Amino acid sequence: MEIYSSEEQQVEAIKRFWNNYGKAILAGVTIGLAGLYGWRYFQAEQREQAEQVSAQYSQLLEQQAEGSDWLASAQGFIDAQSDTSYAVFAALLAAREAIDSQQLAVAAEHLSWVTNNAKEAPVQAIAQLRLARVQREQGNYADALATLQKPVPASFAGQQAELKGDVLQLTGELAKAKTAYQEALASSEQSRPLLQVKLDELAHITAG
Repeated sequence: MEIYSSEEQQVEAIKRFWNNYGKAILAGVTIGLAGLYGWRYFQAEQREQAEQVSAQYSQLLEQQAEGSDWLASAQGFIDAQSDTSYAVFAALLAAREAIDSQQLAVAAEHLSWVTNNAKEAPVQAIAQLRLARVQREQGNYADALATLQKPVPASFAGQQAELKGDVLQLTGELAKAKTAYQEALASSEQSRPLLQVKLDELAHITAG
């Protein structure tokens, strides 16, 4: 048994359905198409912006070879693109440039910015270790130890502990330094001759 016994009934049913639901269907189709094209437009905009930032970053790298007030150019790029990964890369490069030119305070600022703004934990860890080394060179031992208290991925734990031991040695806290070196050695998956030498030099110290 057919639901509709004649073509006329089918037509009338379609008319009634359209009268009841036609506007809603059209509205839904319109919204759906608008959303689709809006999303495609958004994606196109995002791609274009990413390409522009990439080009600007490439220009910044080219300018680095010229050496003319490059740190100022890098800072301008970081400020303008602070929500992108390129800004993080630029800050790491700027820190290295500042270290090479003995501008340790500037390097510390850039590395602090990276630790606070990088989204990837390994990048944060790299910046943290570099910052602690800069703080050590500045003689800011308390700041370096505070920096080294922040958590890092397991693959960086050995480096962090060794650097902590180095700083503690400079502060005269030899027992704590020995403990840090022992932690570093325990975290290392491969032979670390230099670290073993540091630990051997403190063999007479009772670990704290």
